[in-house]
Amino acid sequence: MKKLLFLFSLSALLSAKPYEPTQIDLQIISHTFNEEFDQAKKLSQKQINLNPNSPKYYYYLINTKILEYYQRVAELDPEKRDEGRKILNKEIIDYCESIIDKFDDDKLNTENKFYYGTIYAYLGRIYGIDGSWWSAFKSGLKSKNIMEDVLKSDPQFYDAYLVLGMLNYYADRLSGITSFVAGILGFSGDREKGLTQLHTAYEKGKLTFGQSALTLIEVYASLEGNEYASLNYFENFLNRFPKNKRTLNAYCQILMNIGDLKKVEIIIKNDKQALVDNYARARLSDLKGNSQLAIQCGEQALENENKLYRGGAAASRYIIVFNSWLTKDNSKVKKYETTLNDRYKELFAVIKNNEKESKWLHDLSVQIASDKSIADIESYVKSKPNFSKAKGFEDQFNLLLGAFYFEKSVFDKSEQCFKRSINAADDRDKYSAVKNLMEIYSRQNVDKSKVKTLLGVIDDLDNDRLKYRAKDLEKRYNL
Repeated sequence: MKKLLFLFSLSALLSAKPYEPTQIDLQIISHTFNEEFDQAKKLSQKQINLNPNSPKYYYYLINTKILEYYQRVAELDPEKRDEGRKILNKEIIDYCESIIDKFDDDKLNTENKFYYGTIYAYLGRIYGIDGSWWSAFKSGLKSKNIMEDVLKSDPQFYDAYLVLGMLNYYADRLSGITSFVAGILGFSGDREKGLTQLHTAYEKGKLTFGQSALTLIEVYASLEGNEYASLNYFENFLNRFPKNKRTLNAYCQILMNIGDLKKVEIIIKNDKQALVDNYARARLSDLKGNSQLAIQCGEQALENENKLYRGGAAASRYIIVFNSWLTKDNSKVKKYETTLNDRYKELFAVIKNNEKESKWLHDLSVQIASDKSIADIESYVKSKPNFSKAKGFEDQFNLLLGAFYFEKSVFDKSEQCFKRSINAADDRDKYSAVKNLMEIYSRQNVDKSKVKTLLGVIDDLDNDRLKYRAKDLEKRYNL
């Protein structure tokens, strides 16, 4: 009898199929992450009508609504954004709560429990955006308990690790009252565990690739400022969902941040659907020294500035002003200079007051962007002017040259350049120097004393991105 029971159990295990999306699910997923929201919502609603007693397609519909939400909020006029966000928050919260009331998780099978639990997670996220922290953590706790039940029922339901990973990672980054509320409900947070769980969902999950990839992109590119670590997730996501304009443009910005202009040029060359926005095109043209195209694309970007990447409008105005100044188009300088924000006004004033030094530094950046050899750049550097009277120019020079050597894998010279700007007066320059040194020390084995010195600088900077990433250096060097 025991043998029969064993054989029956074994047969059941062998015949069990992993939870994978159906063809309809794949269509919805494709429409959702390619930002074809109307098609995704229409297909989801049709399946809801056919399967009203399952939370599955409510889950897909809510996922679409949330991604559309981020786009809609980003496109609101800045002065109307807070009010608009509140309205959209309420819309999604009300919908999620109405769906949650339809089901009893005790009566759901494992797969449907996963969908139901993820709806709770979505609800918690929007409550958090709304600033309703008690409700956010209560929803998160419910989601956590459901996902743990899912994994007890099926330890290979790897998609459940997405929610658990998000809860552990984000809870570890909380502070103040939000941390206090989270602690009351048992969310102590664990960055390392959270990252491991997120990677498990990303690598082994069958249902949540899009969400997992976007979460890891947010974690590395935004929350930890680790652009190099984010590249693989950007690329894999865009290979599967090439029409996701928001992610594509963020990827282009990351590539320009690290100086990989060749990839951006290839993307724009093959951009038949005009998905790359004009700010990215303006920035690339500026970096490459094509002033006329930079001005043209910058002005085109401002025609639809609400749809730009965050900060894109302010940067576009500066690109127009700076390149108009370079080409001596005084009428255009006059037209746009008054529209610059305070930071860019100060920067442009310094540039105008140090014309010779500014133009030399700009020429250096253009030569680096043109993929000149080490010998060519080092020859040009011999003509470097005296920057003693130009505020911050020496640090800008060191950062440019350090990035150049880094891209060429000449890490010893790169390190020397960045170390010279580690005490820059401008916090942005200091941040860039420290971040790049962290990248070098994570790739190379260096003396522990160097790492300790860098960690001390990070403590003084009081920058959350650097502090969280510093934990990886501490672990690597056993500090």
